[in-house]
Amino acid sequence: MKNVEDVYRFTASQRELLSQPRPETRLEHLHAPFRGAVDEPALENALRELARRHTALRTAFFMQGLAEPMQVIREKVAPTLERVDATALPEGGLDAWLAADLQRGMNLTAAPLVRLSLLRTGPDAGVLVLGYHAAVLDAGSARLCLEELLRLYKTLREQGDAGLEKARPFREYLSWTEQQGAAEVETRWRELLRDARPTLLPELSSGSDATAAHRVQQQLLSPTDTGNVQAFLRKHKLELGTLVQAAWALLLRHLTGSTDVVFGAQVPGRPAPLFQGRPLLGHFAHVLPRRLPLPADGSPLRWLRGLQAELTGAQRHEHVSTAQVRQWLGLPEDAPLFQSVVAVWEAPEEDSLKPLARSLGLQGFTRSAPSPSFPLYVEAVPGPRLALRLHHDSHRFAPLDVIRLSGQLAALLETLVSQPDRDVSSLGDVVDAAGRAAGEGSWGTVTAGTTPAPEELRALLAQHPEVRAVAVRAEGNALVAHVVPAHRRTKKLDFGLFFFADEDSGAGDKYHLLLEAAKFADQHGFTSVSTPERHFHEHGGIYPNPAMLASALATITRNVSLRAGSVVLPLQSPFRVAEEWSIVDNLSKGRAGISIASGWVPNDFAFFPENFARKRDVMWENLEQVERLWRGEAVTTKDGVGKEVQLRVFPRPIQPRLPTWVTCATDPALFERTGAGGYNVLTSLLGQPLEEALEKLGLYHAAADKAGRARDSRIATLMMHTFVGRDADEVLDKVRAPLTAYLRAHVALMQTLVKSLDLQVDINEPKWADYLASYAFERYYRSGALIGTVTSCLPMVDRLMAGDVDEVACLIDFGVDTDSVLDSLTHLADLKRLAQDDALRMGRVLSEYLEERVVGYRPTLDIRLVDSLPE
Repeated sequence: MKNVEDVYRFTASQRELLSQPRPETRLEHLHAPFRGAVDEPALENALRELARRHTALRTAFFMQGLAEPMQVIREKVAPTLERVDATALPEGGLDAWLAADLQRGMNLTAAPLVRLSLLRTGPDAGVLVLGYHAAVLDAGSARLCLEELLRLYKTLREQGDAGLEKARPFREYLSWTEQQGAAEVETRWRELLRDARPTLLPELSSGSDATAAHRVQQQLLSPTDTGNVQAFLRKHKLELGTLVQAAWALLLRHLTGSTDVVFGAQVPGRPAPLFQGRPLLGHFAHVLPRRLPLPADGSPLRWLRGLQAELTGAQRHEHVSTAQVRQWLGLPEDAPLFQSVVAVWEAPEEDSLKPLARSLGLQGFTRSAPSPSFPLYVEAVPGPRLALRLHHDSHRFAPLDVIRLSGQLAALLETLVSQPDRDVSSLGDVVDAAGRAAGEGSWGTVTAGTTPAPEELRALLAQHPEVRAVAVRAEGNALVAHVVPAHRRTKKLDFGLFFFADEDSGAGDKYHLLLEAAKFADQHGFTSVSTPERHFHEHGGIYPNPAMLASALATITRNVSLRAGSVVLPLQSPFRVAEEWSIVDNLSKGRAGISIASGWVPNDFAFFPENFARKRDVMWENLEQVERLWRGEAVTTKDGVGKEVQLRVFPRPIQPRLPTWVTCATDPALFERTGAGGYNVLTSLLGQPLEEALEKLGLYHAAADKAGRARDSRIATLMMHTFVGRDADEVLDKVRAPLTAYLRAHVALMQTLVKSLDLQVDINEPKWADYLASYAFERYYRSGALIGTVTSCLPMVDRLMAGDVDEVACLIDFGVDTDSVLDSLTHLADLKRLAQDDALRMGRVLSEYLEERVVGYRPTLDIRLVDSLPE
């Protein structure tokens, strides 16, 4: 035959997959939105080089008229980039396009059984879709395939070296399976499943695939719980699959009373010895029965370690198919081996695909696959929040029951991780408690249709921590949720913009960000715009005079307070400070304010070298004179000939008192003096974690109370690095490099980190500085910044309000490009609105929560806050 490189038989799992109805539609997709120019010829050439490298991408399947179906490896194929005009696709049109592409299927006899589609929604925007047949690539291989494709594309664009090792042919895997000894494998499976019966949860009816109404219930672990899971697995050298399968087995035992648990498991099919070294792509992963030994008591951790070793050893017997296992057990084709299946997608330790994709203008890739054909399919997907997805046929499993199952599974996982020495015999209490939290009910509740019914929505909303009680009912043509919140927020948090760290790169329009951001803040209800006083340094050096900058802002704003953050008083004449800020006050019609600081950089004191040694005392002395001058009093000084004179400043300010903050870093005594003196306070997380900053603000408030200062007469402001966007991954991609560089440049932050970790390292050594800066970023953005999406930042907002912070000063100029910062302000304004309006916040939070929990559902629920549920 022409154009044939190799011919060989199907693997057992390929044979089973291709024997299903309409095998040509067994497609899966990996897709990602893109922004920016795409070099289409380079992308197509990368696809062709990828196909040349891997035999799996040149495979075709021949079954008709053959006694033994065969797969043929073509010597040469020339795949093309499929270009799609998607400008007319409606919102949500990608899902419709993917569904249509699935139905279009692939001609199994025509290699390659992959296709790359470019869906353009605009000149420099769209979606890149890699479609592949499941018989040639499994999800793991498809991901590796995609990473190679992007590396080749980048190489062609930049004329570099992709650095890819020579690939191995799929035949090597086939040869490995033939060497395993069929008799030994059969004996092993016969012994493992002797007298085994599938563990069955109660179903509504027998159901059928033809009438199945596929639904997906999702439970997302919190970022904290997800981090705890990751840390637990690393510490004990366990895999996520071991943990999730163990939790599912424990749950099945408790709910069914069975001490012999059997369910299905998605096995990787990649024996470690074969997959070390050069890349090998193909179809390996499939589903096999899993029978786990469950201890009656003892330590879960000890059991998990033993289970990890057992599952690792079983991999050499997992290249068989369920059809083979059924045949060895003498079971008919329609006899179920299991009812539920657990699939766990292990994430690589270092995700190299994501940064590679970002560098090419692609956002995160999403996997889309046909609905699983199993009655109950439990999927664990790693990410910033570990996702537990329960796919189910709603004609066989009531959604209320699946809601309860997802909550119980999540609770078991969290308990196994947080209490690894808790006795196994007590884990049933965890399951029962999680079941009660999900709402009362029993197995067998019927819910018709594919749209969540009121009782489902009520059960889901009742699980949210911000909900005390909830009732959902139809009112006319609308669904209405009456929600009693877990707590009412009695105070609000104000938001201001803060500038400090912009670098003078020599750009012509140095103040574009400041001017445009100030106009935005003025129009969207922000309280303040603060500019610093920085001298003789590229970081912040474009802000040497906050009064001059505030004067410029006064002419283009009408509402927002214009502040110095801060005036370094030991570098200034009090007369000059009073004059300059009186001008600002007049230009702005009474919107001026300052925060004062003593300074710390020796170079800055070139203005007044004599003040450096006693800078803190000079700060207070100069402040006292500024306040007197602001009130219109005369202050005694000496003129040019040494004569004592009394001077007043002009123009006279509009405000009777200059609103004054004191910049407090880490000294508790300064916080207390500031509070006792009746001043506002400005602090930050430079050199202290959030917990310490809030403790010191507590000292400030206590001192002010003791001095008889009214609470509404003072403002506690906390400066925080801020960047809010629509997509969490995109936000991190934007801020990681500039914020890491910022942290590395601030020695105080690095010293604090070293102290908190009790490390004996020299932070001046480049290798340690780089490592600590990277580590500091992970801690800082999670626990010391407003970085993320609108709703992901709300817990930090709550912490600030609980810590008696009145205003957050959002530092926005720490290195992210100007256009991105200005775009992000829309999302920051959205966060501000939610932080200041409980009803708006609850509606947004609960709507997004329902979208997370019920995959594919877009809530049209009217959420109303009430003090008690209606009768």
